[in-house]
Amino acid sequence: MKQLKFLKPEPKMYGGTLRNKRKNRKGPRPLAVKHSMHLSLKSSKAKGEWSFYRHRRTIRGIVDKFATKYGVKIHSMANVGNHLHIHIQLANRFTYRSFIRAITAAIAMAVTGASRWNKLGIKFWDYRPFTRVIVGLRAFLGMRDYVLINEIESQGHERSYARLVVNEFKQRAGTT
Repeated sequence: MKQLKFLKPEPKMYGGTLRNKRKNRKGPRPLAVKHSMHLSLKSSKAKGEWSFYRHRRTIRGIVDKFATKYGVKIHSMANVGNHLHIHIQLANRFTYRSFIRAITAAIAMAVTGASRWNKLGIKFWDYRPFTRVIVGLRAFLGMRDYVLINEIESQGHERSYARLVVNEFKQRAGTT
């Protein structure tokens, strides 16, 4: 067991603002098939007419359509207005690339009105998609609560109120 300390632990996160740090620039994106993953997509351009919350039904339809097409299970999803939190489970590690390309392009086109012939001309997404592997039941339940808190917060409530609502729900359900 002591010998395992010499091995470098595999990173569990990739993308987003982590790409700005020197040590995280290169290396493979950790993808998990046995475990679920947290996927976050952010755009600072998503304000006013382009707000994700304004197009929430369309975005949910896009995510569900491509999840079915590529065999990705959606555990939960929070639309916070300028970013999305999606808790996913991949059926196959090779489908991630197609799935993420499809939803990012379709969401950007649906929100902005751009198309193949009517180019937008600006960079819509701020960073590469952030992913984190969720290992274990405790992390899974924490991720579920995190997405629920963000969903409540997107409806105009304070974060402290959202946490209180989630904790009350967990106490009533008997899962702490």
